[in-house]
Amino acid sequence: MADLSPHYEVEIRFRFGSTGDAYAALPFLHSCLQLEGTATDTYYGLQLFRSGKMLRISDVHTANEERHYLAWKGPDAGQYANTRQELSEDVTGGVVNSAILKELGGKSELGSAGQVAQELERLGHHAFMWNEGRNLKGHYEPLGIDVKLMTWSRLKWPLMVEIEKVASTEEEARQCERDIQDVGRRFELGNRLVKEEPPSQLYVTFFGGADASS
Repeated sequence: MADLSPHYEVEIRFRFGSTGDAYAALPFLHSCLQLEGTATDTYYGLQLFRSGKMLRISDVHTANEERHYLAWKGPDAGQYANTRQELSEDVTGGVVNSAILKELGGKSELGSAGQVAQELERLGHHAFMWNEGRNLKGHYEPLGIDVKLMTWSRLKWPLMVEIEKVASTEEEARQCERDIQDVGRRFELGNRLVKEEPPSQLYVTFFGGADASS
C-alpha cells in the first residue's frame, strides 16, 4: 500500500475490571466522556492483516445518526504506543474518488457503504472477523488527548480506556508516543497497560493461538 495517509494514529489502552475502576483511576473521564455510540467493525483481507496492515469497515450508531467508515492502517511502528499511518473515509452515502479503493485496484466511486463492502470482496479482500461494542468518547484538552471507554465483550480485555493522539509526521508521532507514555506514568497505569490492539485480541478469539503480529 502506498503512502496514502495524511496522519499517524498513536494510541494505547489500559484495562479495567469495571467502569467504576476506570473513573477512579482516571478522574478526568467524568468531565470529558460525552459521545456515546455502538459500533460494528468488520475486517477484510486476512493475508493483509497477517502482514501487519488493517482494512476495516466500521458501522457506527449514535443517538442521532448511523455512519459508515472505510479505514486502512499501515504496520505498527510504535514502541510504547501503537503507531500506525491511517486513512479513513466516510462512505455513509457511498464514496467518490476513494484513495483506499483506488490503491487496492478497485472502483473508486460507489453509491453506498454496502457497495464498498462488495467491492472489497470482489477484490479478494474477504471479511474474516467482526466485533460489536459500545464506546464513550471524549477529548481532554489539558493533556491534548482523545479518550475512549470501550466495552467489547469478544476481546481478551473487554473493558479498556484508550488514549490517542494524532500526528502529521513521524517526528510528531514519536513525540505523541512520549506524551501518552507520560500519561500512563502520571496516573500509575503501568500494570494496566494493554499493548495488543483490539483487532489483535479479536484475532485470537476467532482463530486461537497467538495474535497475528507475533
